[in-house]
Order: sequence, then structure tokens, then C-alpha cells
Amino acid sequence: MAYEILKSIVEAEARALEIKKQAVAQAEEMKANALKQQEALLEEARLQGKKEMQEAVENAVEESKEAIQKILKDAEETCSKIREQAAEKKEEAVQAVIGKVVGTYGSC
Repeated sequence: MAYEILKSIVEAEARALEIKKQAVAQAEEMKANALKQQEALLEEARLQGKKEMQEAVENAVEESKEAIQKILKDAEETCSKIREQAAEKKEEAVQAVIGKVVGTYGSC
């Protein structure tokens, strides 16, 4: 009977060692899987960040284009007003110059 008890203790220890080995192997596998998931999540986050940055740049460029178009339109309107004012005063300026020339040198 003592032999049977010793045999069962040895078998129980062997099973315990096997269970421990399996637990260690499972823990290592779980750790490896967790690391792979971590890397995948980091890559996904990096790609998402890059995508969001690209979208932000594209939005900024679009807004800049709109602002540039508005500035160009305002500048063209201002230039047009200045041209109109210059055209209106051109005849007056010509008459003033003629008056100065004729007035300085006498009438012809």
C-alpha cells in the first residue's frame, strides 16, 4: 500500500510539473499574443493619426484657397475703383497741366 501511495504521489508531482509547464507555455503564448495586439493597435493608431493629420492639412489648404480667392477679389475690386477714379480725374489733370504750361509761358 505504501508503494501505491508513493506511486500516486510521484504521478501527482509529474502531473503538477506538466500542468506547470503547460501554464508557463500558455502564459508565454498569451504574452506573445498581447504583444502582437499591442503592436497592431499602435500601428492602427499611427495610421489613424497620419490620416487625421493629412485631412487637417487638406482642410487647411482648402480654407487657404478660399481666403486667397477672397483677397484676390478684394484687391481686384480696389484696383478697379482706383482705375475708375484715375480715369475720372485724368481730364482734370490734363487741363491743370495745360493751364500751368500756358499760364507760365503765356498764351500762344
